[in-house]
Amino acid sequence: MASRADCKGMGGCLTLLQSWIYEYFPCLRDQKLGTRGLVCGEPFAKKWEGVRIGGGAQLMNERLDHYRRVLDNMTDEFVFWCPFGPRPGAMVSRSLYSGVIRCMSVEEMYDPSRCLRQFGYV
Repeated sequence: MASRADCKGMGGCLTLLQSWIYEYFPCLRDQKLGTRGLVCGEPFAKKWEGVRIGGGAQLMNERLDHYRRVLDNMTDEFVFWCPFGPRPGAMVSRSLYSGVIRCMSVEEMYDPSRCLRQFGYV
């Protein structure tokens, strides 16, 4: 919807969306991005911290045209299907994790017992 010519804006957690796009679609990110290493326990989105996209209307239109061409020509070879590594099972299972979830300056407590149905335990 947001890529339509008559669309003027977009809502939601754009940081999460942008991080997801950078992880799964390397062809859509600047090759200099994401080279920063992560400290154990840091959120994956921290790799993209400091990325700023800006410019005048003409530059933004050129970028939009570029992204539309890339998306139109994309095949499954351009998608990174396992961005978090070959052994996701080595990480703590999401259904077992209990603690603080951090995103930039926001911290929220996560209690898996409050959403067991989502993980198939009810």
